[in-house]
Amino acid sequence: MRNIGLILVLCFFSCQNTDSETSQLSNEKAISELVTKADVEALKYTDYIADPKVEKAISAWTKYDELSNVILDVKSGNLSFFKANQQIVATLNNELKSTIPDAIASPLILSRVIAVETKMFKLEGVINLSAPTKEAILETVKELLVAFSNLNLQMNKQIEKESQRIQKPY
Repeated sequence: MRNIGLILVLCFFSCQNTDSETSQLSNEKAISELVTKADVEALKYTDYIADPKVEKAISAWTKYDELSNVILDVKSGNLSFFKANQQIVATLNNELKSTIPDAIASPLILSRVIAVETKMFKLEGVINLSAPTKEAILETVKELLVAFSNLNLQMNKQIEKESQRIQKPY
């Protein structure tokens, strides 16, 4: 009799675990179906890319490359990086800030990196809501893409300014 009760209790708990796993998988699938590549492409913003001089200056900045790959995934509608990966998102942001190359290290660049960090955390928070809306996700995606674009623009401006040799009149 005890064995039957124990078996029933174990079955009950195992059924609950599969339900939560199933709901998590369906939530991830729902988000991927909710936001598509076409939806992200329809967002209107100015997309700046890093200049070749900037790419040369930051070639050793591996965390920027990782961030670029995350942004490419976001642009393709793949938001899986942000689903239940709070620790990975935090680690990427911390390492991104701590490894800024000397060639572009300035308060202006750091502030843009912090802005990207903030938008990444915001997107991660919105995606991990129990029932996120398409509008909320797309608005946050746009904010992240604009922040990344502004980081690229600021790096371009800084390298351009440093390469100019302006002589001051006496």
